[in-house]
Amino acid sequence: MMKDPLKREENLFYLISPSRPVSKFVESMKAHVENTLGYRFKTHLSKPYLSLMRDSDKRAERFLYDVENKVCSFKPFDVSVKNLNVFIQSNHKRTIYLDVVYKTPICEIFETLTDKDIDFTPHITIAKNLEIDDFMKVWRDLKHVSYSNNFRCDHITVLKKSERKWIHYADIPFNG
Repeated sequence: MMKDPLKREENLFYLISPSRPVSKFVESMKAHVENTLGYRFKTHLSKPYLSLMRDSDKRAERFLYDVENKVCSFKPFDVSVKNLNVFIQSNHKRTIYLDVVYKTPICEIFETLTDKDIDFTPHITIAKNLEIDDFMKVWRDLKHVSYSNNFRCDHITVLKKSERKWIHYADIPFNG
């Protein structure tokens, strides 16, 4: 099958990586979801992250230079996470995530990188696009989970798509 030459491939992924303790908590919640459902859900192996944007690598060098220039003005800040929440995509799909308490600094980074003023909710996904029956099974336990932590954000991580997997490509530090 030939690739559509007009289709834009998103090969670069810009994100914020949480601390090890926060990542361990998210991984334990993913394991709980898997154990409750009895099968591996779509995003069970993905590493914990706060997504910022995806982009094509056709303009990677120029765009990374632009991102570095924009990001260098940011000062490091603390990201506070607390408890689990739910996105409702439709009548049949739900996503469970770890909520970010103070979203403004992350939203500012997103807006600076994308030059877009769109609805953006910083979060760390636990289980994405669960069918309503599966969601109800796991949410019974998870809605009562209480968790609070924070971590320092002093850079953006860039991943690059290689075959079917994302690999580390660059870290862009804040210099402000």
